[in-house]
Amino acid sequence: MDHTMVAKLQESLKRYCLSLTENHWDAEDLAQEAWTKALSVWKFNDHANPQALLLRIARNAWIDHARKYKLYMRYMDLQRKEPQLEPDSDLLQLEIIFQALMKHLTPLQRAVFLLKDVYDLSIMETAHCLQTTQGAVKAALHRARQSVEGVKRELEENTLSLPHEVDNKWLLRNLAIAYELGDMARVLELAVEEGMEPMVAVSIANNEKMRVTSAAAKRGNIQGRCHFTSAA
Repeated sequence: MDHTMVAKLQESLKRYCLSLTENHWDAEDLAQEAWTKALSVWKFNDHANPQALLLRIARNAWIDHARKYKLYMRYMDLQRKEPQLEPDSDLLQLEIIFQALMKHLTPLQRAVFLLKDVYDLSIMETAHCLQTTQGAVKAALHRARQSVEGVKRELEENTLSLPHEVDNKWLLRNLAIAYELGDMARVLELAVEEGMEPMVAVSIANNEKMRVTSAAAKRGNIQGRCHFTSAA
């Protein structure tokens, strides 16, 4: 692809990004992100319509940013503890899953299950994050996987109800939103908030690998791991 074609694509992409973001700073960032993603596509230079590909990537990226911003604003509202907690069907399934995990798994089991089975960290990485041994992680993971069978049954039978206590509602909603935002560190902090040794909880909050993973918005597959099938 020659320089003339690249310049034309860049100009077209910038105009499109500006129409989406309505400000030059965000448009520049979005255009750069679109180029980065497009160039990672195999044989981008040979694509039949590279301009359409670039614009589609930019549009999808902007939609994703808008969705995450909306979730972030909900999260900030929750942190301010507004008086009313309105139901949200988009997050309800995740809240139910986390409620089941909180009920059936101990704090350590929840942490190990989330790190190893949901976020796909290795045994060694999980042990490092939790400041414990690989043997302890393996033992907790074995017990957690056994307990998850109870979680699956309860979800499949649709017998689990969300708590009435306001504090517990806030916890589950914060968990669901942090998970949707890809904030792995915050998910772990909340999931082990009660019952985990203080030093381990501090380690989770400060662990650099979790922060880096969160910054990359890595998403786990908690629904798949729990085989969530309820229509709730």
